[in-house]
Amino acid sequence: MRPFIRKRRHGGSELWQTAYIDLMTNIMIFFVIFWSLSQAQSKGVSATVGDVTTRLVNLPGDVLFAQGQTALSDNGKSVIGKLFRDDSGAVLNFQTNGLVKRMLFIHGHTDGQGDKDKNFRLGFERAMATYKQIAQYGKDVPDHVVICSHADNLPVNEVPKGLDKATGFQKAAIDQANAKNRRIQIEDRMINQFKEDP
Repeated sequence: MRPFIRKRRHGGSELWQTAYIDLMTNIMIFFVIFWSLSQAQSKGVSATVGDVTTRLVNLPGDVLFAQGQTALSDNGKSVIGKLFRDDSGAVLNFQTNGLVKRMLFIHGHTDGQGDKDKNFRLGFERAMATYKQIAQYGKDVPDHVVICSHADNLPVNEVPKGLDKATGFQKAAIDQANAKNRRIQIEDRMINQFKEDP
């Protein structure tokens, strides 16, 4: 009977050692992954490793705003409400694991008609109006928003300049392109919290 007891004790000792070795192996793998990420950043692969856009929504400006206006129309408020109103709090939940931070980037785009400075202001004020509407649906929104104005510098469709003698078909195509360029873009992005200084 004595050899049997010794065998059991010896077997229990081996199980403990196996579990310990597995734990140490997992810890080493964890540190190797973090080390490789830091090496990639220091060698210039990217200063933003881990930044990911998870959702991107393009909302037509003509649906959200009356022509030349910066206040959301009733229809625009309804559209924003359908996207962000959520009684469960899941849509605007900004809690993460601490390694990343969830941010909403609200981009105001205009068409290329008119003065560039006025278009920048118009894009910003429309993005700001969109932000204020979204903020009604979540108390943490103000700490997780970036507002951008692009005027017409990042169009969906390039619109040729100097078509004073455009045909009716060309004018319709230009109007359609300008309508697509007037938009609010909402980008839901996860930002890496551990970036190295350049």
